[in-house]
Amino acid sequence: MPFRFIVTVTAIIAAGVLSGCGSGDRPASSVASGEPAGDGAPVALAPRRGAAQTIAMAADQDALNKAIERLRITKKKKEGGPFDQAGADLNSDGRAKALVLFTGQDWCSPQGCTLVVFEPGDVGYRPISQIVGVKAPIAAGPGSNAGWRDLIVKTGTSKIVRLQFTGGGYPASAAGQPDASADIAQSEVLIQPQPANQTAAALPASGGGQAPQ
Repeated sequence: MPFRFIVTVTAIIAAGVLSGCGSGDRPASSVASGEPAGDGAPVALAPRRGAAQTIAMAADQDALNKAIERLRITKKKKEGGPFDQAGADLNSDGRAKALVLFTGQDWCSPQGCTLVVFEPGDVGYRPISQIVGVKAPIAAGPGSNAGWRDLIVKTGTSKIVRLQFTGGGYPASAAGQPDASADIAQSEVLIQPQPANQTAAALPASGGGQAPQ
């Protein structure tokens, strides 16, 4: 009698375990959205796809303003002057580099304006690349070289080119760089062209102003 009772209890437990393995207990992540998971219904597996991760991040504005003022003095440019800027982690080290497109007359020519890339350090930002002949938009491309993202920029002749980082920085001029038209769709725009009725930010002579991101 005890043996028969044990067999009966074991059969009941096994039936309960099997019924709990039905489609209704599948993890939600393995069932495609909108697909019914009831008995007899087809179940589609859909791997999760995360959105593209942005590299844009805020720069230390006070430190950047001081770096811009130091560069202006070194280059003997006029006080103040308009510029556009953006912060981005171009080399995946978790720190915001600063891209500053100077658009004043003393920074520009018919071929474009001057783009300066600043890197943060122990004592503020320092310029690591200065590229002439650049116009907005300025974007981070899908490719990279030497651990730094490519920059996709417009030139004074309206060409879209790729600026690749080398051991010493980005190229000194956008002219003659490789065509990057195919990279546009996969690029993250960092600096947009300014509308005709707006002006870029201007750094006050004291260096204490703030520019919009």
